[in-house]
Amino acid sequence: MLISESRKTNYIVIEKDKCKACLYCVSVCPREIIGISKEINRFGVNYAELIAEKAFICTGCKACAIMCPDLAITIYHRSSPDDDTTS
Repeated sequence: MLISESRKTNYIVIEKDKCKACLYCVSVCPREIIGISKEINRFGVNYAELIAEKAFICTGCKACAIMCPDLAITIYHRSSPDDDTTS
């Protein structure tokens, strides 16, 4: 599971072992923070992963999660550092 946090208290979780590498998430991300891993997952594909250098600019728009046919992406919004709320 890959997790990245943004300054705006949004963070994305991509479950690499659910990803079948359709890469719809890569094509719809307006901030281009999702890329293709160099490693392979249990399906033997290069799965989608967050680009660490850009992850902090996530707006929490949910486009990637909406497009994911495998439900491998979850977006979380937090109002405070101790409050985890799924959207």
